[in-house]
Amino acid sequence: MKLLVCNSKNWFQLSTKIYDDHEVTEISHKEELNPELIKKLQPDYIFFAHWNWIVPNEIHENNECVVFHTAPLPYGRGGSPIQNLIIDGFTSSPVCAIKMMNECDAGSIYSTQEVSLEGDLYSIFWEINEAINVLIMDIIANKPIPVPQKGKPHVYKRLTESDNEIPKGMSLKQIYDRVRMVDHPDYPNAFIIYGDSKFEFYNASLNGKSLEVKCTIKKLI
Repeated sequence: MKLLVCNSKNWFQLSTKIYDDHEVTEISHKEELNPELIKKLQPDYIFFAHWNWIVPNEIHENNECVVFHTAPLPYGRGGSPIQNLIIDGFTSSPVCAIKMMNECDAGSIYSTQEVSLEGDLYSIFWEINEAINVLIMDIIANKPIPVPQKGKPHVYKRLTESDNEIPKGMSLKQIYDRVRMVDHPDYPNAFIIYGDSKFEFYNASLNGKSLEVKCTIKKLI
């Protein structure tokens, strides 16, 4: 089977088994995804493990395009789903393989794979990486018909660096969650501002009534 895998993040790695069994092309930049490439490859599926850019309509309307989203859809459409789910108290979530369409994260679902939202973002990304590979192999092998989402959508807003500031009055568990959910090189650290200094936190460990973190202190001026 001919597969085109689009991925713009270093944390995702395609399984060697998929490479061994199929004709795979991987791309990682916006300009690489164009009608000329699609015409040349004629892929059976185009998988978007993680993609930072809008996909042109002519591509997803004329090809079998599958995008992955971590949320119990239709709850959790939109930006920063992992962080927003953790803030909302979720400890696990399905990774959904969905048919790409114009409306963000609204497509029919091919299949799902449950992952834990515990631990730091490194651990969560590792689980999501494994889940995406399982979903790709399942779609290739079984060719499931995508099923429309059911229920009332709940759409998250994408979080920005300013949202990583830890609010006052949080419990140790809430502070721990705020630190671990962005503890990865692709994200700015959780922080507090004290005077003219910014305290950035990482490597959080929660033990009963004690929270241990590493901290980098930067001057704002």
